[in-house]
Amino acid sequence: GSGSSSSSNLYKDVFPKALAAMGTLFAKAVPNQTNHATATDSEIARHETVRPEMPPCSLEYLEAAVDCLRKDIPKYVTYLGSLTIPHCICVEGCVVPPKQDCGPWDLAVTISGSPAQEAYNYPFRLRIRFDTKWPRHYPVVQFQSVIHHALVDDDNGMLSPFYRSLPKDGQGCYTLRSLLHAVYEFLEDPLASWGIPRESAPQRLLRALQSNQKMNTERLTTIRRYSELTLHKELFTTPPAWQVEWFDTAFWRAQQEPTPEAWRGLLTEHLAGEIFSFRLFSDAFCDLLVEEIFNFYESGLPAKRPNSMNNYGIMLSDIGLEPFIDQLQQALQPLGQLLWPDAGSCWDGHHCFIVRYREGEDLGLDMHTDDSDVTFNVCLGLEFTGAGLQFCGAMGAPEHRKHAHTYQHRKGCCVCHLGRRRHGADDITSGERLNLILWNRSSTFRQSAEYKDPPYSKEVSMPDEVCVSYTHDRDYGVFKEYPVGKENFQGRGWCPPKPYEYAGFEPDVEQVLGC
Repeated sequence: GSGSSSSSNLYKDVFPKALAAMGTLFAKAVPNQTNHATATDSEIARHETVRPEMPPCSLEYLEAAVDCLRKDIPKYVTYLGSLTIPHCICVEGCVVPPKQDCGPWDLAVTISGSPAQEAYNYPFRLRIRFDTKWPRHYPVVQFQSVIHHALVDDDNGMLSPFYRSLPKDGQGCYTLRSLLHAVYEFLEDPLASWGIPRESAPQRLLRALQSNQKMNTERLTTIRRYSELTLHKELFTTPPAWQVEWFDTAFWRAQQEPTPEAWRGLLTEHLAGEIFSFRLFSDAFCDLLVEEIFNFYESGLPAKRPNSMNNYGIMLSDIGLEPFIDQLQQALQPLGQLLWPDAGSCWDGHHCFIVRYREGEDLGLDMHTDDSDVTFNVCLGLEFTGAGLQFCGAMGAPEHRKHAHTYQHRKGCCVCHLGRRRHGADDITSGERLNLILWNRSSTFRQSAEYKDPPYSKEVSMPDEVCVSYTHDRDYGVFKEYPVGKENFQGRGWCPPKPYEYAGFEPDVEQVLGC
């Protein structure tokens, strides 16, 4: 939907065409594949069949390797965690808990890029996932910090050329130390680390790399400049130092002792199994955070807008609050798992931003779905009237555009729902409203059949007027006049897709135009 965030990953648009221009040699060095797991497994397997068999990797074996590295940590590694077992994995399209003692195992690492590369001279958090085929087979590396880079996938994971360039020891095995060094070299100069001469690289690829480097440099420059201007420095500590008085008492108790009963005791259920709310922040913390947001606005520093639908919001990770948001996501993870065991589990990415509504700026928000698996939406204030949050059906459901619930925002309270549920904000009628939006994403869930191939049903009947979207719907004009300035959306909608229209459906224009 139009609520999706803008992506800096240009790989899908640029790299395949660039490879075609490079010829056979470059195509072998950098396969035209975005799925590293399928791109290289069979080829690596052919090379490894000549090696003596090794017993499957165990947690004890990996712990010994991590302990060995810990005795002499490279200077660019600023954090080395302990091995953990993920809550769930995706097997044959289904999200399931891992089998005992069979892996996978995750290692959290933070690596700072080289001072020689300004764009990536920053501590980036990584997740390295090992399975029982280690050390003969590479682990999967995923950035878990915000990063703008042309050569990572949509989940900020490394692409197949990274894995193909990894060195092996004399026994044909990968090592943890050489893997971390390869990440460091990737941050410094990915083409050099893959053995690709810059003068041979396609210009479109070079432009994509330069564009992302520029975005990353601008982001880090803003963070560093604002660090000298912050109003409430306690919000920006690393690691975060949360204060009890920032949070609702019941929420604080639940996240300290996260039992199902404690979480359930927080919740108000507005739509069975689908829409919930709870009090998250204290009024005092809302005021503190709003003061910080307005302080950033007044700084005059550049702010990248969070998505295509909010013209006055800011992304909290882009002003130095990424550690705070990381910890907030971790605190909310047990609640996500409780309410939505698949989409709410194993979050490893987020997009967190502020939206602002007031007269003369954005007043409301068109109906849309989110580019999130689970969304948390917290009202920070201020004084306002109107601005109800309208919920309709889930994407692809027969009642997709049927009204389901109207939620009224209250300061400090959070409403949560699946990202695929259609929703929109009524216009504010007076005052000003700021909300914190946290989109949570799970790369594990996004590998599942439920996410990749969700069911889509024919609409049961014509939509409720409150649920139609000028951004997305082919029949919006049948029910409402297009808002002033939005007339150009007519004829550009896609919903409902053929052949899922309700009986008697008529588009608001005869011919659907290209976007």
